[in-house]
Amino acid sequence: MADITITHTRADGTLVDGPTGDGVYELMNPHGFRYSPTLQCMYLRGSRDRRANRLKIDSAAAALRAAGHTVTVDINEMERRSFAEAEAERYERAGERAVRFEKKADAAQASSDAKWNRGRAITRGYAGEPVKIDHYSAKRHMRDLDRAHNLMGQAVQEQQDATYYQGRAVAAAHFEQHRRNPQLTLRRLEQLTADRRVIERQQKAAVDAAMRVAGSAAAIDPERLADALARLDADHFDLCDEIGYWEALVEQAKAEGVKVWGPGDFKKNDYALVCGRWRQVVRVNDKSLTVPGGPDERRIISIATRRYSWNGRVPYTSVSGRKSPEEMAAMLAERAGE
Repeated sequence: MADITITHTRADGTLVDGPTGDGVYELMNPHGFRYSPTLQCMYLRGSRDRRANRLKIDSAAAALRAAGHTVTVDINEMERRSFAEAEAERYERAGERAVRFEKKADAAQASSDAKWNRGRAITRGYAGEPVKIDHYSAKRHMRDLDRAHNLMGQAVQEQQDATYYQGRAVAAAHFEQHRRNPQLTLRRLEQLTADRRVIERQQKAAVDAAMRVAGSAAAIDPERLADALARLDADHFDLCDEIGYWEALVEQAKAEGVKVWGPGDFKKNDYALVCGRWRQVVRVNDKSLTVPGGPDERRIISIATRRYSWNGRVPYTSVSGRKSPEEMAAMLAERAGE
């Protein structure tokens, strides 16, 4: 039997110190634990920079103890790294992925081209000549055709692999640009701010619940309350750190000339560019614009030419341009004169 220690910090995630033999890996694997050759230990996937997953940790520990192993669980929610550090590591790993997938794409493309050319060379040698069934060359002819067919089939599959890897390489290369896009960042900030409000409500609810039953038979154990509040405080701190990081990025983008649209930029009857289409503004709201609703493939959708009677709302984070009614009229007149 083995002595095993399961540790969790937000900086390193959930790690397992101990042997993987004696059935330890088979017991922990169903609970989400994997072995990392880089770390030289088992770890819980997706546990870094997050709250400890007590359900998976406790269930894995229980399974180990039931098998006779000695298990120690050590959780420290306050040991963490800054969001900026975590984000920088994500960008670095994306760059490594881009290089790795580019190499795979090049190798698959080279192999595909070589097999395709070999298959074509075989078929070209027969110049479309049919198989002479009763001739002594028939077996060799059919064998060559089968070989060419297999080579060209492999070439097609490897071409598909090359296209897939190339797509992954492009996505990885643009990962940082995508993450730092100001419009996407503003949408992310809306969700993060909402998540922070949820945490704040949970903190208040935990304290209020403890105060309501204080001094009664149903009183909440102080250690249990302190543990719950510590986890919520750590979550709140992480959210504040991440929100601050993205807010600074938005301010930097504004300083560099990126336009961040808001209610002060629009008035009724203006036109907003939304997903490549100009939609006339019906009403200006604090967080969104009311525009003609419904699907419409036309480039310009106005109140007068709308196809549907209902309105829709688009958040300012989806707006990428503005034209006044006069500017739109001038653009339409210019198009009509072409």
